[in-house]
Amino acid sequence: MDQRVTKTKETIHQAFYRALKKKDYSAITIQDILNESQISRSAFYAHFKSKEEVLLSITSDIFDHVFSRHLEGEKTHDFLQSSILDYWEYIEHYLYHLQDEKELISAILSNSCRPIVLQETKEKIAPLAMIIIGEQKDRFEGLPSSLSADMMTETIIKATEYWLKDGCKETPETIVEYVKKLSGCQ
Repeated sequence: MDQRVTKTKETIHQAFYRALKKKDYSAITIQDILNESQISRSAFYAHFKSKEEVLLSITSDIFDHVFSRHLEGEKTHDFLQSSILDYWEYIEHYLYHLQDEKELISAILSNSCRPIVLQETKEKIAPLAMIIIGEQKDRFEGLPSSLSADMMTETIIKATEYWLKDGCKETPETIVEYVKKLSGCQ
């Protein structure tokens, strides 16, 4: 992606975060984001159609990166040497990105936009949960796979929310271990 596009999107994301610190999501306007970002209306609309698109872009950027097959070394973590088949590492990688953006993610989850982000998160995590359930067939024998995947997805989300509320004190690896224990995958 073009560096200018990336920089503008990041500026808008940060402006959205600053607006969330001042107002509830339902009260935020495009003008609030423009005021916080110091960018023009036309620049905003070149990238986003609405404040909801900005919100969903934040979660999409994280998931698009985590599930990318073209990973690069990063400051806080490095999954370059990871096995592409270890699906638990995808969850761990996701948690590292939430940790890197914990103020923004915490602001989103403590705001009226929380249901939107949780729904988007469920949709992104559900296929991964289904794969993990498929790999653990013996542990979930006799249960509908969709029910098991829903429970796995909810467990990941609840563990993540706990972790963020607790200030990310444990490592992402520890949270993955909690999820494994809670879901019977250990």
